[in-house]
Amino acid sequence: MMKIGIQTWGSDGDILPFFALAGGLQAAGHEVTVAYTSVDNKDYTSVAERMGCKSFKAFDKFEMGMDQAMEEIVQTTDPLKQIILVMERYFDPAIDEMWKASKQLCEKNDLVIGHMMNHTLLTAAEKFEIPRVVVALAPLAIRTKYIPLFGPNLGSFLNKLTWSLGDYVGVKKLFLRGNEIRQSEGLPAIKSLQKELYISKDLTLIASSPSISIRQKDWEDNIHICGDLYVKIQNTQASIAADMKVFLTSGLPPIYITFGSLAPFDAQAMMKLTLKAVKVSGCRAIIQADWSEPELGKESDNIFLCRKSPHVDVFPYCATIIHHGGAGTTHSALRAGCSSIVVEHAFDQTFWGNELRRLGVAGELLHRRTLTAEGLAKAIETTLDDKDMKVNAVAFSEVMKHEDGVKKAVELITNMAEKIVEIPISDPTS
Repeated sequence: MMKIGIQTWGSDGDILPFFALAGGLQAAGHEVTVAYTSVDNKDYTSVAERMGCKSFKAFDKFEMGMDQAMEEIVQTTDPLKQIILVMERYFDPAIDEMWKASKQLCEKNDLVIGHMMNHTLLTAAEKFEIPRVVVALAPLAIRTKYIPLFGPNLGSFLNKLTWSLGDYVGVKKLFLRGNEIRQSEGLPAIKSLQKELYISKDLTLIASSPSISIRQKDWEDNIHICGDLYVKIQNTQASIAADMKVFLTSGLPPIYITFGSLAPFDAQAMMKLTLKAVKVSGCRAIIQADWSEPELGKESDNIFLCRKSPHVDVFPYCATIIHHGGAGTTHSALRAGCSSIVVEHAFDQTFWGNELRRLGVAGELLHRRTLTAEGLAKAIETTLDDKDMKVNAVAFSEVMKHEDGVKKAVELITNMAEKIVEIPISDPTS
């Protein structure tokens, strides 16, 4: 049995996978503590209780709302600038408290596991000389000469230059405070985020389905695609509401529209746009949003409005999913055998949208900045008429049913720890 500390930061899509992993490690007989920093100032105590692990907030005093921050972020299509803005608004204010949490985890545990962007955990792990496992939620996060960091594929030589440019900007713009902390602890400055922060020499896990993501030939043996850290705790939430169940089963399979944690951004305008697109296309639809104007859409029997629902239970009833291209929703849609229409807002969503298109389960990537009701309606009609997309999605669903990312991650972590952690690790099944 090991004591394991986990630290993560971000929105639901960055935090819930780590609780899923914590639950798997706890079930394997380890003692797990999760420290989290929610950019939405959310409390995940109930999630921790369902996973059987300990947890605490590292920081929960962000003053800038997601809507205000996204106004700035979506003004640029440059992914580096988007990341810099996010870190300035949602990481830098929390650094001191996250650093305290990182030290606490490293003092009290045998090994730590962290979100790839969490540099305070890297520094603490080095200070206390304990193993660190990195979890990346997208394969694009890991450097390779076979694909560029941004832009079109230019071949291995020029692709490497895009990564080097991104790394240079990252160290200069994202890691000034990080290196200040390291200097105060007598540790050498980080020279490459891509080689020292985003991966760990001990173990780096890419939480993506191996049926979707490609393992690059130049990745070393410490890098593994383990499968997505599927948040099975959604099954413990309230089952499908009775009125939604009636809607789902009383006609043709509906489309489902959700933009996850980005739903608050320009919410009223997006609600009106999606409602118009649904009416133009003539399809049945469930629209998930924070309905501050509940009367919107109620005049149509083909539209069902909800604030939240258990995606794992609802998606299998749906024809296609319109979403923002987050890693979690991407995997949930495919696991349910649904095609996708991706409306990217920022960050890695362009990557996931293009991946879904490559897999033959989505059409052209749509962009929040240029989205129109007419364009979305056309995408709905095209996707619903494309039988090949549905066939491909169902095929991926069948493969993913046999994947268990949490189980594989626990296995990889345990195997790594047996080699380098100087404590006996008993088999809880023996």
